[in-house]
Amino acid sequence: MKHVDDRQPPGWPLKILRLFIKKEYLEEIEGDMEELFRDNAEHFSYRKAKRIYAWESLGLLRSSLLKKWKTVYPINRSGMFKNYFTIGFRHVLRHKFFSAINILCLAIGITFSLIIGVYVLNQYNINASLKNVNNQYIIKSNWKVKEMGLEFTTFGPLAKTMKEEYPSLVTNYYRYNPVTNVVSAGDKFFKEDIAIGDTTFISMYGFPVLYGNKEHPFTDNSSAAITETMAMKLFGEKNVINKVISVLTTRNGLKQDYKVSAVLKDIPYNSVTHLIGSNYTVFVPTVGNNYYGGGDPTEGWNGAFEIGMLELRQGKTPQDLIMPFRQVLAKYTPENIQKNLTVELVPVRSYYLNDHNGAARKMILTLSLAALFILLMAVINFVNINIGTSSYRLKEIGLRKVFGGAKAQLIAQFITEAVLLTVMAALISLVAYQLLRPVFKQVLNTEFESIFHFNLAAIIYLLVLVFATGFIAGVYPAFVLSSSRVINAVKGKIDTARGGLVLRKTMLTFQFTLAIIVFICALTVSRQVSYVFSKDIGYDKEQVLVITAFPKQWDSAGINRMIGIKDALSQIPAVKSASLSFEIPERKPPNSSEMQLINGDGRTVLIPSCGVDENYAATFGLKVVSGSCFAQYGGHIPNQVVLNEAAAKALGLTPESAINRKIKIPSAPGAALTVAGVVKDFNYSSLQDKIEPLALFNVRDWLAYRYLSLKLNTTNIGETMARIRDKWQEVSPGAPFEYNFMDEKFQSLYQSELQLKKAANIATVLNLVIVFLGIFGVVTFTLIKRTKEIAVRKVLGANISNIIVLFAKDYAWLILIANVVAWPLSYLITNKWLQSYAYRVNQDIIPYVIVCGFVFITAFTMIAIQCFKAGLANPVKSLRTE
Repeated sequence: MKHVDDRQPPGWPLKILRLFIKKEYLEEIEGDMEELFRDNAEHFSYRKAKRIYAWESLGLLRSSLLKKWKTVYPINRSGMFKNYFTIGFRHVLRHKFFSAINILCLAIGITFSLIIGVYVLNQYNINASLKNVNNQYIIKSNWKVKEMGLEFTTFGPLAKTMKEEYPSLVTNYYRYNPVTNVVSAGDKFFKEDIAIGDTTFISMYGFPVLYGNKEHPFTDNSSAAITETMAMKLFGEKNVINKVISVLTTRNGLKQDYKVSAVLKDIPYNSVTHLIGSNYTVFVPTVGNNYYGGGDPTEGWNGAFEIGMLELRQGKTPQDLIMPFRQVLAKYTPENIQKNLTVELVPVRSYYLNDHNGAARKMILTLSLAALFILLMAVINFVNINIGTSSYRLKEIGLRKVFGGAKAQLIAQFITEAVLLTVMAALISLVAYQLLRPVFKQVLNTEFESIFHFNLAAIIYLLVLVFATGFIAGVYPAFVLSSSRVINAVKGKIDTARGGLVLRKTMLTFQFTLAIIVFICALTVSRQVSYVFSKDIGYDKEQVLVITAFPKQWDSAGINRMIGIKDALSQIPAVKSASLSFEIPERKPPNSSEMQLINGDGRTVLIPSCGVDENYAATFGLKVVSGSCFAQYGGHIPNQVVLNEAAAKALGLTPESAINRKIKIPSAPGAALTVAGVVKDFNYSSLQDKIEPLALFNVRDWLAYRYLSLKLNTTNIGETMARIRDKWQEVSPGAPFEYNFMDEKFQSLYQSELQLKKAANIATVLNLVIVFLGIFGVVTFTLIKRTKEIAVRKVLGANISNIIVLFAKDYAWLILIANVVAWPLSYLITNKWLQSYAYRVNQDIIPYVIVCGFVFITAFTMIAIQCFKAGLANPVKSLRTE
């Protein structure tokens, strides 16, 4: 064994240094290097000392070269980034196939994310344009017994009283009664949504006035404000100040004339004028209004059917009005109301998002997660392919490091290249967005503005989306590749080969898991929607034509006149039956009646109720379990009632025992009601709600109607509709022929479900496309890297099927693991969503098996096709390939 001092350092590092370092410095460096070697040799083995010596020599060489480079070529950051982009662009052109996959996947992810982002921005901007929107509130009624009233209506005088008695808290108020009737001017007449309310709404919410006095748009109680669209419909021009319009009332067919004093710019969707989904075009004062025979509905405390809104003073909150509301209710309403009603204020700003149990917010969350999943899958593909193809660039990385390239510079270069690819994808996405706008407008029922009309928020969102995606996609490959050791990099060997393989498989598994979850959820949504439209809902909606019954004359004469119109339409051969009613099976009736069985147990039951005629059951295909739907022959018998099975049960009766039993209404003394019949339970609202008790009164006793429904029996709808229209114009001249088919109205009940189904299907397709593109790219790269291995296996006797199995089994495990993880997560997600429906499909294993089989078969087919091509290659040629 040699003495430590006799051991000599290897000579090659100094030979290399002599080529680059000035002669006058060489002797000093040689001395320092030999001292470094001996210091290390005292503490380490000879082999390790030589390795440290070699590394220090290379470091010194790099520092020297970097110093020379900076002296000759001073740093120019703009030129540096230009160089990054040039190299990145060349890399894209050199590896067209893998770059195309990356760009396509990113383009898909960015396009869908852009569409959903614009949709979300639009949803959050609803109500944002209203004046002082953060101080605007809707009065909401919370009833302990929900049949006592509606959530979004309240007592007529409440809002005004709060302003008058608590001026330090409330600065303004607005109330209106939403109605639908005929608005006419000259010989033109249209069915319109009319808001009969306070004249404060224009100044309170800042609705823009095109013509008229902006400060005082209503000149008196006989003036009206209409929208520009309504002005064009009635008069053919927008400036119609002082022109007269007429509104049909419910009193003996009388009209009330108004002079137009203001023309409003068309009002975008908001929670003030669109609170119940209507599109109001005519606004008239409630004071002095003759629409109802009972007088101004804003003056009495005997009915909670007015929509009320308040504007609070700056700095005041809804909590400040809790006690004042209690005091006002205690002062003006009976004890029964005070016990059952709690009033609260809900912000106008967020009302749209939270209405209908947060349906809009749930849709936003669902679509946002879908967009995030798709974008995340595109990013995972980018990382997988970049790490997989990194061996093409390792020698480049090694040389850059040898010639002074800092790690930060390498990271910046790779991230710049990722951003460059993302920008390319974004350009494709903008074109795709423009082309797909009409499609998603129909799917999501919202406007998508052109990219040329993006506002600042949309532009910022797009820029953040593109650069954040590029950075996230490039950051991991950048750090992995820039961290490669110089010696291995120069040799083209990646340091983290094993770790990179594990990472790629993990990310592929994650992709499969997300795709399977989205696929299963989409199938469940589709099954539930199909269940909704195929379930026996207790009535027949096919070929039922629903006409809005005009004129609305809510008295005995008006009822008899409309029955005469119904009888005239019934004479048309294609009309099987016809019915006049206040409600149709599309919502829960807003009116309820307190009912108590005479000679019963004394219980009082509050039951939703509405007026119908004796043909209602036949027209809608309701099954009469016992008795009849009022008198079928012999004319009208007053004070009869028809119950559904749930109502009979609530009163303690069976369908058979209910017939001819007497019922009284404690709050309305008078003649007792006689049960004429019991109909089988039917879904008169959404399947999200359970079937509840329902009482049907004869429309002649109810003295109000809104719909005339015709059951058709024809194969020629066009000809039948023409005959019905002609007959309507003959028997009801001056009334618009406004109609819908019942199946269309039923479909509108599930608009959000249908939108979700379409969006989920699109998200599923995009997810699967990205996943399979990723598999295609990774398998293609793997086959290229293992070309010689495949050739050797073929030379040793392996056939194509052996090669296919070799590659397929690796992915089989990944898909299997993905299913094991995805199935329970999918069950939890879909089960929670289905809980919102009272009537829903039962969860079973069929969708899970279908998804698993589809993913397995599709993935294996793609792998088999690529392996088949590789297996046909000449092994001799493959073995000669470098």
